[in-house]
Amino acid sequence: MVQAAVPERDQMLSRGRVALLLAITCGAQLLVIFDETVVNLALPSIRTDLEFSTSSLAWVVDAYMLLFGGFLLLGGRGADLFGRQRMFLIGLVVFVGASLGGGLAQSDTALIVARGVQGFGAALLSPAALSILVTAFTNADQRGKALGVWGGLSGIAGTTGVLLGGLITDTIGWRWVFFINVPVGAVLLALALVGLRGGVDLDAATGPRRLDGFGAATITGGLLLLVYTMLNTSHREWSDPLTIGGLAGAVVLIAIFVWWEKRAPEPLLRLGILANRQIAVANILTVLAASALYGTFFFLSLYMQVINGWSPIRAGLSWAPLGLTMAVFAGAAMQLTPKLGTRNLIMVGLALVGVGQVLLLRSTVDGSYVSELLPTLILSGAGFGLALVPLVVAAVSGAAREESGIASGLMNTAQQVGGAVGLAVLVTVANERLSGRIGEGPQNPSVLLDGLHAAFLVAAILTAVAVLATLFLPSTRAKVDMAAIHGG
Repeated sequence: MVQAAVPERDQMLSRGRVALLLAITCGAQLLVIFDETVVNLALPSIRTDLEFSTSSLAWVVDAYMLLFGGFLLLGGRGADLFGRQRMFLIGLVVFVGASLGGGLAQSDTALIVARGVQGFGAALLSPAALSILVTAFTNADQRGKALGVWGGLSGIAGTTGVLLGGLITDTIGWRWVFFINVPVGAVLLALALVGLRGGVDLDAATGPRRLDGFGAATITGGLLLLVYTMLNTSHREWSDPLTIGGLAGAVVLIAIFVWWEKRAPEPLLRLGILANRQIAVANILTVLAASALYGTFFFLSLYMQVINGWSPIRAGLSWAPLGLTMAVFAGAAMQLTPKLGTRNLIMVGLALVGVGQVLLLRSTVDGSYVSELLPTLILSGAGFGLALVPLVVAAVSGAAREESGIASGLMNTAQQVGGAVGLAVLVTVANERLSGRIGEGPQNPSVLLDGLHAAFLVAAILTAVAVLATLFLPSTRAKVDMAAIHGG
């Protein structure tokens, strides 16, 4: 578990090197998370220009989430085996190329394919970026601060995507939500080619570099099938044979993966990593928090645009207080984690988020932004700002250096799967409430709001469960934990 630090590895990096590594790794993560949400407010314009059908429009979002979530573990293990720098550069090139393709798309099929390739690039890029950050910062204090920046920016990026998505769509057009990635990605690529050169801690694992092909196939297939099935519950009943078959198939594939990994000579995922209580509980918390977060943001966006009738730019700007508050409290979390410990900060942060979700139950048709939405946005921003930083620290700081990539992929997988499952559950709850009042007219604002309230209540319950689950997280302080040789 926690062992004494090795003095020769606990070396301070120069300020310039720190700034460069943070710009490279956190910039890449900003792109990845930004693109999960930036298209949301552009969807009406995309639908009109490319003549999307109602059923296919959702795939502009779902294709990204599907391949991102499905290939994360494979991407993380690839970073450990074949080199973090190599996987980072490959992922970045694929991501930027797909972004260009999305901006140039002239048909619905072309855009959906581009979004799927974007998601695949993100699955290679994100775990490699976090693994680079974990292994490059060997000094205790520097690593703790770097992970704090990563956690804070990861949360802010999603809100920034919603905010900028509305602004870009209403000013220069929806295609620029994709084109904007090209110059940013080019700058990151240039920085990476210079800043990651010659980093011994960024090298691939020594010895034979054999990927566990069968394990990769079963877990990737299982995750793809799970995320795909959950995403499709938005327009398919849970009792539908395709839903039942998809979930059963995913469970079988994941079970086969677990069985194989116990016997594989070089497993894709060493299951012993989940015996580390800190890593296991942190990933469970990530699933629960993402389940509540994705669904809340989805339905809150519906409330702003469908019920209140706000324009994309107004809806986007309405998210600004959440992003600003999250940035402030993420900075505070970096200072407070060594003093209060990861468990306490995560618990307080998630509790604030839960209170904000409960307050959404007061929302009314044509309600006041200041009195009904602003308190939730501020509380949620403060809560996620406090919780995300120590959650990232807890999820990746206990893994061995040679498994930092797979630990990063595991955490991101927990986020993506949790988001997909949570959104599916909340959509089902909302639809069930709507079906009970169908006689009043499904487009009646009060009926729609009733469905949203049911979803907000379930989100608050999921957050409450996450708060209770935090009690099982070992109480650690980042400085002590960061100074350790990563224990198993």
